[in-house]
Amino acid sequence: MAAAVIIVLILAGLPLLAWWVGGRQFWSRSRAASEPDLYRELVRRHALRPAEAAQVEGAVTWGRELQDPRLRVAVVDWATSLQAGARARAARRPWVGRVMLLVWLVIAIGGLVRIAADQDWGQLAVILFWPVVLSVPLTRAVNGPRRAIRLNSGPASSGSVPQR
Repeated sequence: MAAAVIIVLILAGLPLLAWWVGGRQFWSRSRAASEPDLYRELVRRHALRPAEAAQVEGAVTWGRELQDPRLRVAVVDWATSLQAGARARAARRPWVGRVMLLVWLVIAIGGLVRIAADQDWGQLAVILFWPVVLSVPLTRAVNGPRRAIRLNSGPASSGSVPQR
């Protein structure tokens, strides 16, 4: 009898739950309406060819310096637009960063408590290893637009290697 009730609940409840969740306003909001397609807009504004767009995007993401003056202007414009968008998103939802930090702290402290309870000190090295390994590229990517603006705002330096 209990198995039949569970099967009926799954067969009737799951579609009803999916219908209810799908009807929420969150799913009907279009991101395109709230945020313009920055990539397409900047490619059109600076008349970038596909290879140039890839160069500019890489320079913005990783904070590299380009030699071509036209691409340098595009890098600064793109990075400035990315930073402005990030500031606007942070202003709309200032609590998101704090909630993410709180979630991360709860998970980290829970992991440390589990390690201490199990006295599995070998796991401590693994848990400390991955955040350190992942923090290097993530920090570089997060600081990329700021570094790209700094490197591409003035005249090109003579010591850097030209990008293809």
